[in-house]
Amino acid sequence: MNKQLLLEKYIKVAVRKALKEEEAKQQRATKAMYLVYRFPGLKKTMIDLMSPSFGRFIQDVSLVAPKPTTFNIKLINDQEFYVVYDGKKNWTSRVSGKRYNMQELGEIERASQGIADLLELSYALTEKTEGGGEAPQPDAGAEAFSAAANAPEVTPPTEEPAPEAPAEETPPAEA
Repeated sequence: MNKQLLLEKYIKVAVRKALKEEEAKQQRATKAMYLVYRFPGLKKTMIDLMSPSFGRFIQDVSLVAPKPTTFNIKLINDQEFYVVYDGKKNWTSRVSGKRYNMQELGEIERASQGIADLLELSYALTEKTEGGGEAPQPDAGAEAFSAAANAPEVTPPTEEPAPEAPAEETPPAEA
């Protein structure tokens, strides 16, 4: 076989693989959004917390407890937070161990900032490693660190220590 045929075959396989992965991703997103659309109050709460495009940042939504109705929202970077329905259109969110009442604007903003921090501080794991696990993508700080680590090391000139003077023995004190 010549190189052209091998290249075409490789491209076809790569495209099929990418399409299958994208289809699987869409199916997972549809499953995750099922509960959000089934509970309209949850959808409104998610819009208040994140934005109307919250689906981009959510990996999974699951029902954890029936009373009070508690939802576990798993973000794309495997971080999670909880949204609890307290009854009578009352929602509470738990982000990083802190509770926020969704009836107060200040608390909604603090909860939104907490979710943004979860998304920002622990970036998405996308790149696969050879061992089968996932590894984080390098960020600008890591690149600067590796550049500094690869820079030639400058060592200060070493000074030879001065020879130690022999310790003088002192006679024991006579009584």
